[in-house]
Amino acid sequence: MRPIHTIVIHCSATPEGRPISVETIRKWHTDRGWRDIGYHYVVDLDGKVHEGRRVGQTGAHVRGHNTGSIGVCYVGGVTNDGRLAPKDTRTPAQKEALKALVAKLAETYPGIKTVKGHRDFSGVKKACPCFDAQPEYQPIVAAIRAGKPAPRPRPEPVDKIEPAFQSDPEPFRGKPMLKSTTNLAAIGTFVTSVVTALTSLETWVAALVIVIAAGFAFWIIRERMKKARELGI
Repeated sequence: MRPIHTIVIHCSATPEGRPISVETIRKWHTDRGWRDIGYHYVVDLDGKVHEGRRVGQTGAHVRGHNTGSIGVCYVGGVTNDGRLAPKDTRTPAQKEALKALVAKLAETYPGIKTVKGHRDFSGVKKACPCFDAQPEYQPIVAAIRAGKPAPRPRPEPVDKIEPAFQSDPEPFRGKPMLKSTTNLAAIGTFVTSVVTALTSLETWVAALVIVIAAGFAFWIIRERMKKARELGI
């Protein structure tokens, strides 16, 4: 087995979101006259890891540094807007798969000390892999070499949107209108105010006010139901 001391991270330089198979990349490389795909591993958009060239064989992925290195390529690396500008297009699945692969390789080959991006090598004038690989993956190798568990990625923050008004303890959808405690409270407050005002009015005037009040109370309930549906509560 050849000595291995470095993992090199690459991108396929294909548009964001476009799936490319390991066989397609192999054909690109063999069409150049290479005997096989230059990378040892390829990571799909969905995080699936494919073996390329056998690890025991020297790769063809970074001129002057193929000896002693393993080449890992993720699918993507440029924009899909026609400009093909360098971009970190890794999907969440690819990020997790790359971390797991680096950890596995560091455990399998104890001689591995370094993780670099293609662009980190002297004389390379490429953007590949289109993100800063060393700070992201070097701590994984360092932890494994020190006999510690590989660091895990921090969970992504989750945005929480609070409702515009206090909702009922149970979901609003499907609940009869007059069984909502929020709506009953609104009606009760309004009716109390109306009854207090009616004590000093003529009978016909009081009746008219009651009709108007009932319509207004119904409008309040309808608006609350509409707002609740918009907020998804």
